[in-house]
Order: sequence, then C-alpha cells, then structure tokens
Amino acid sequence: MAVSVVLTCHNEERFIAKAIESIVEQTLYDEVDKIIVVNDGSVDRSQDVLECLAKKVKKLEVIQSKGIGVSAARNLAIEAATGEFVAFLDGDDFWVPEKLKRQMPAFKVSPKVGLVYSDFYDFTQDDLSDLQLIPVRRYRVSRELPLFDYFVQDGPVIPSTMIVRRSVFEELGLFDPRLRIGEDTDMCLRIAQFWYFQHVPGGLACKRRHGMNASGNLDQWDPAAERVSELMIARVPELARLRRKRASYRRSKIASAYFAQGANTAGWRYLIAALRGDIFNFRAYAIVAMAMLPVSARRAVVSWIRRVRALISGWIGLRGTDKVSV
Repeated sequence: MAVSVVLTCHNEERFIAKAIESIVEQTLYDEVDKIIVVNDGSVDRSQDVLECLAKKVKKLEVIQSKGIGVSAARNLAIEAATGEFVAFLDGDDFWVPEKLKRQMPAFKVSPKVGLVYSDFYDFTQDDLSDLQLIPVRRYRVSRELPLFDYFVQDGPVIPSTMIVRRSVFEELGLFDPRLRIGEDTDMCLRIAQFWYFQHVPGGLACKRRHGMNASGNLDQWDPAAERVSELMIARVPELARLRRKRASYRRSKIASAYFAQGANTAGWRYLIAALRGDIFNFRAYAIVAMAMLPVSARRAVVSWIRRVRALISGWIGLRGTDKVSV
C-alpha cells in the first residue's frame, strides 16, 4: 500500500521543514514511496530550505513552478506520484506521527472507499499553546454516497487530513486549475458523487492559522463557494434544490467567524443573508443569540464550546492516543 505524499509550498520557508519532518517521522514511513513538493513561485528562501532537505531525505522530490496556483501545483505533484494512494499536506501544516498508521487501514473497509480523512488540531502559536481539537462531521460507508449531505454541509474535510486512492484521480480527473479558493471542496464533492468517504477519529493533522492562509479570507469564501456550487450543479442538476440551503449554512458559518472577530457589521450582513436563504437554519438563530453578547463573552463561549466538544470527543475515542509535539 505505497503512499505518495503531495505538498505545495508558496513562501513557506518558516514552515515547510516542519511539514516534511512530520512525514519522515511517520511510524508507517516505510510505506511512503515519495514526498513530492511543488514550490510554486516562492520568492523567499523556500527553495534553499527544500534543496537542503533533499540532501537529507532521499524520498523527497522537489518540483519548481512559476505561481500557477495551488490546484495546478497539486496536479503536477499528483502526476508525479507513483503510489497506490496519494496523501496531502499543506506546506504550513504538519502531521502527528501515527497519521498514516491510523488512516491506511480504513481503505480496507470497502474497495469503494475513495477518500479517508480525520479530525484535526487548529493552532496559531508556534509553541502550540493554543492547540485545539476540531472534530469534524463523520462520513462512513453506508447505503448512500455522501454527495448530497456533503454539498449542504459545505465540507468538513481539510486537505492535510486527506488520503485518496490514485485511481480516483484517474477516474475523475485532477483539481480544477480555474479555482484558486475552494478547489479542495470541489474535488471532495466530485469524489463524493462516486466514492465513499471514511472518517478516522482523532486529531491526526495540525492546521496552522496565520495571515497568509487562503482559508482565512472570509470575504472571498462566499463567492468562491458559490462558484463551486455552480460547477457541481452543472454536473448533478439534482443538487439545485439544495443550493439555497447550502448557501445559508455557509453564510451562517461566515457570520459566526466575523462575530468572533468583533466585526459585527459584516457578521449581521451574512447572518441576515443566511436566514433569507433558509428560515429554518437553526444554527443561524443560535448565532443571533451569540451576537447579542459582548465580544469578550462571545470568545469565552466559543472557547467553552470547543473545550466541551474536545472533551466529548475524548470520551468517545476521537482523540485516540495521538501526541502532538512542537
């Protein structure tokens, strides 16, 4: 069960070494046949760092590109992959040592499992002092493929937790290079149309939040997600009836993020849009109640909710035995 690991790098000289080290430290590293990094138009010292690492890590292969974007960069790496499975890791994230060992057996559940993913840890501080477990929606092999539910929920899967059968890409094609944001959701939706997802409980990847994250740009998230909706409805017209519900759910999440930042005007704008899209979006009503609180109280409540979720996750085994180190 050889695994090719795909990374993209754009001006991540500070983080890329940690990402690659976390692959080398995998307890299942023997199953990794290649580590493929596409350095996409970096103007910092990323290439120097990668060339230095390549002298030490025999499995590391570095490809340079000229600012072609994350989708096209990932596609270059996938085309260079030789393993039966392709695992993804963003250049500013890293894995816990047991990730591959925990996830690879999930493909044995069914030959129709095309994508395996997990919960993840979220952090902003280099010393991991604010590390928080983020449990995500759990999809497993069932009678129905996950497409319709995943379309509405707007996706809990982040690339750094994903492992995909290479045959999935051979069947469905690669990432859409037209998409600079939301390309991962688009790919997951395309996979969900024909393949099962299998969730593995526990925080197996650590996602770094910083000012350069594409995922952190809330203003671009909504129109990018609408574009993904258009593309999927063109492929599966039956999804059109769920478009307003999908938009409502997404906009309530954007509103929540704005309120957490203290950006009340933007928060209310998205919250009103969410309720106009789906008056039965109960999540939006909960956010209305949250918005009435002072900013400090909102952050305290959000922090408390996350701690409770992490505690519950621990009770039902989501945390497993994984340990995270700086």
